[in-house]
Amino acid sequence: MVEIKPFDFESFDFIEESNDSLQRTEEWHKKRSGCFTGSNNKKLMGCGRSTGSKSWIEYPAKVYDFGVTAEKYIFAVGKERLTGNRSMEVKAKPLQHGIDNEPLLIQQLLNDGIITDFVEKGFEKFPNYENGGASVDGIAKAGPNIPKRLGLKVDEEIVLELKCCVSWDGNYARMYEPVTEKHDDFWQFQSEMLAVGVKKTLYVATNPMTVKDYDCEICEASPIHQQYLLKRCKIADKAIELWGKYKYSKALAVAIAEFKEEG
Repeated sequence: MVEIKPFDFESFDFIEESNDSLQRTEEWHKKRSGCFTGSNNKKLMGCGRSTGSKSWIEYPAKVYDFGVTAEKYIFAVGKERLTGNRSMEVKAKPLQHGIDNEPLLIQQLLNDGIITDFVEKGFEKFPNYENGGASVDGIAKAGPNIPKRLGLKVDEEIVLELKCCVSWDGNYARMYEPVTEKHDDFWQFQSEMLAVGVKKTLYVATNPMTVKDYDCEICEASPIHQQYLLKRCKIADKAIELWGKYKYSKALAVAIAEFKEEG
């Protein structure tokens, strides 16, 4: 745990004013509409029982094994894309806590020297692919007090991903184990790094109901996982295109078969 320095309220105004200026606006919702998005791409990458426990590195054929969670997500994205009707946004208390406290956490990290040169980001599209992207909390540089165990160099560019936890269960889910492909937020991190072209994510999770105490982890970009992510997006796109010709599940099966044939 890092040593906490006094909170600098005088420099907080800028962060407060920028909160939600690039995210959760009507423009942000429109940009995300009908897209496969970072926070939901864990659903897109869901597999069936036969391959779900297998490694993406050791068993690349699982890219064609779409689980029920993936099918439901494709259905929702496709319907949103074709009709323009978005699902109702429900802000549960934990989510609202994060929205309210992320600016405070950013300022705390700046004050503590964990990061420098923070730049807020919005919804960023994947390169050369318009139907996918990720909402990125921001990009920063590793500060002089970045924990040495993370292996980051001072001034190294990083994606910043923040979780303002409301319980120890939430903190456990994010910080107990290293970030691997089994981690709850792995596909979100890969989506964000792909969208902005940065190779490392600094993942910060707070202790419950505070921004003054937190822990950090690192996730590195994995080109092979990002390749599988884009392939799934494109298979899903093809399935959605085929809805006018086939029933939903059949359309996905046909799309998968076409991509298998292409290799």
